[in-house]
Amino acid sequence: DTLYWEDVKVGDALPSILKGPMTITGFIAYVQGWGGIFVRAHKLAFKLFRSAPGSAIPNSRNIPDVPERVHWENEFATRVGAPAPYDYGPERISWMSHIMTNWIGDDGWLHRLDARIRRHNPEGDLLTLTGKVTDKREEQGKATVTCALRAENQDGELSCEGTAVVIL
Repeated sequence: DTLYWEDVKVGDALPSILKGPMTITGFIAYVQGWGGIFVRAHKLAFKLFRSAPGSAIPNSRNIPDVPERVHWENEFATRVGAPAPYDYGPERISWMSHIMTNWIGDDGWLHRLDARIRRHNPEGDLLTLTGKVTDKREEQGKATVTCALRAENQDGELSCEGTAVVIL
């Protein structure tokens, strides 16, 4: 259904969405699609390590490997101070766009998104994304709505927050 500017009120809640529970498989699947800058294999990995030596961090067998192992290797994640392997921040930002595009539908336009990562989402976390209309206005012929966004884990800890502006 088309969402019309006239039907939106400041204080309206957006339908929430649920993400997770977080899994190592999910972290790896995300980076495969996103294309992290360090995730390379075989010859390509060693060419990267040779051209950028700081990108290689020895693994438990003293073999040069990628820093992104924090997303799938418990020993390395805890060594850098994370509670366990954790998700990719850009994925959470994409989830902020997901809650908005679910709400505005095919006829709305996500004009601006500003998101801030607040904590790791380790394996096992379950996130609830919520949003609330904080402003609406007409400017230069555009009917805009501003929303405050939050993602919290199962313990109510803030994972990501942001602001989005849509054109309806």
